[in-house]
Amino acid sequence: MRRRVIDGRFELGERLGGGGMGLVWRAWDTALHRDVALKEVRPPDPAMDEHDPALARELRARVLREARALARLNHPHVVTIHHIVDEGEDAYPWLVMELVTGGSLQDRLARGPMPPSEAARLGREVLSALRAAHAVGIQHRDVKPANVLLRSDGRSVLTDFGIAAVRESSSLTATGSFIGSPEYMAPERINGHEGDPASDLWSLGMMLYVAVEGRHPLRRATTLATLAAVLNQAVPAPERAGTLGPVLLALLTRDPAARPDPATLD
Repeated sequence: MRRRVIDGRFELGERLGGGGMGLVWRAWDTALHRDVALKEVRPPDPAMDEHDPALARELRARVLREARALARLNHPHVVTIHHIVDEGEDAYPWLVMELVTGGSLQDRLARGPMPPSEAARLGREVLSALRAAHAVGIQHRDVKPANVLLRSDGRSVLTDFGIAAVRESSSLTATGSFIGSPEYMAPERINGHEGDPASDLWSLGMMLYVAVEGRHPLRRATTLATLAAVLNQAVPAPERAGTLGPVLLALLTRDPAARPDPATLD
């Protein structure tokens, strides 16, 4: 079967995954003879082009702007962007990225929780990636185990910054579906308050809580119940986190200003 080729160069292979902002494929770079990951950026609402073409154009521009900013980071714990395929304003861009083959943190946690020391090491790596992104004005908005990939040597890579291109105050699309993962979303973002990098730190804290405890403290049977729990219920003290426990609880405070600053957290 003939493979689809993007930009006359990248042969699409198997689909690796997908989320609110598009699909990710394994691809073969016919120019450099290497495997890469190719992200097909798509809006969360497929009808956006027809119903709100101005918003669709704005989304394309934001994706391109933030992809270029990320490409300049060259950070060891931020996924490397090799190339951007921009087919014009009538099409969404494709992001050509390094292929990380060690699976995700979600895959790792399916085998059981992490020791606190291992979680702390990973947390510092993800924090360093967030600090680099925040320094160039990019918030991630969807820090969760599925978006932390593991290289073969165990080092972590934060990926899927595409969600940061969507800045709707309610965090809802026109179809009413969530942008982001409610169980890892900071309370202030659920309430529609954007623009604070500390919101990414809540998500980091919740991810590390899940990593060491092996369970999510506020996940409920439905999305609405989970959102209500994140907004209103206290986070129970972790039982397996050891000396990491106070750090997690400091991050998981509902007042963004009360969370530790990145340098203190590190």
